[in-house]
Amino acid sequence: MKRRLFAALMCALPVLAWAAYPEKPVRLIVPFTPGSITDVVARALAQGLDSELGQSVVVENRAGANGTVGTASAIRSEPDGYTLFMVGVSTGASNVSAFKSLPYDPRKDFAPIGLVAEAPFMLVSRGDLPVDSVKDLIDYAKANPGKLSYGYGSGSAQLCGAQVVSMGGFTATAVAYRGVPQAMTDLMGGVLDFTIADMVNGLQQAQAGRVKALGVTSKTRSPLAPELPTLAEAGLPDYDLNVWFGVAAPAGTPSDVIARVNQALGNVLQSSSLQQQFATNGLTVRTSTPEGFRQLIASDIDKWGKVFVDAGLTPQ
Repeated sequence: MKRRLFAALMCALPVLAWAAYPEKPVRLIVPFTPGSITDVVARALAQGLDSELGQSVVVENRAGANGTVGTASAIRSEPDGYTLFMVGVSTGASNVSAFKSLPYDPRKDFAPIGLVAEAPFMLVSRGDLPVDSVKDLIDYAKANPGKLSYGYGSGSAQLCGAQVVSMGGFTATAVAYRGVPQAMTDLMGGVLDFTIADMVNGLQQAQAGRVKALGVTSKTRSPLAPELPTLAEAGLPDYDLNVWFGVAAPAGTPSDVIARVNQALGNVLQSSSLQQQFATNGLTVRTSTPEGFRQLIASDIDKWGKVFVDAGLTPQ
């Protein structure tokens, strides 16, 4: 009888741990600036996770160095489920190629929890640049060699911009920013000639007439701006780069906690109001298991590594 009771208790321990978590507020670290698309995703998720987990989920922005500052700080946190962090193409994949010495390894230092969304980027130029299409931009750049500059606010945006330059066969100076909002400010101020922006920042300024929208980076047009051509349609054949967003925890976080947060994310992402909020920002809901997200990170490290090489970039 005692042996049976002990066995039953041991089987119940994971459930008991699940029920106990969380007992205090949870941090969700965003490794980019407020107003960035990663920040938009995180804050939408945090609102839903508050209810699902029964504790406050506090978004904390720690921007810098293509997301490496915030990500490195997150993985050094106690792996107890009380520090989660946003992972995107930059921090989870392209930074592996972009940095000679990355302060973390996504394959070893992350405990992936789940994918939450994907979205295209868009190519935008300053309002007074004498171009109205991707072809115009390429022709203008070739007629003015070395005179154009473009900004980027993340590693994935950097690669998307470099791929435009490489496939277009022209030269341009790349300028790094802490986030897309900062790059957009300089674009509107005439400091930059073009940039790669997320749909929420790029389209808002284009509709206000402050910048020109030239195309989206995805294989298909965005429902948010169906009149805007894809870069492949506009003169860069086979151009197709999307970005994704997910949530992770430091490696070593208990598997039952990972499962608990994954379930909570799945419930939040079923919300029609959240799906509408995502759609308004050019995002499409995507879900996965922790293992599925781990596999995506591993495969995209190789995918974006090839883009990095094809674009002729040199690790920092």
